[in-house]
Amino acid sequence: MKGPAFQTDLAAAYPDCRLVVTKETMTVEGMIKIVYDLLRDKLNIAKITFTSGVNAASQEYKPYGTIDRCPLCGIALNNNGTCPKCGYRK
Repeated sequence: MKGPAFQTDLAAAYPDCRLVVTKETMTVEGMIKIVYDLLRDKLNIAKITFTSGVNAASQEYKPYGTIDRCPLCGIALNNNGTCPKCGYRK
């Protein structure tokens, strides 16, 4: 199972070699930086928390937009204002 190749300032993935090269130390803080860098354009991230054994780190970000979500399950509503998971209508 291979994921997509990507190249950012903090990490580069080479799925054919099953290799990810990072410029950050692979601590929970470094993982938060890498994940936020990868997903900030795709998701409206407000908070990320990583836990590894007894080590834990959390970082909060200011959301830059609003997404209509289902009040029952929290899934983003589609273009018609309907929840794809439970069928709730806005």
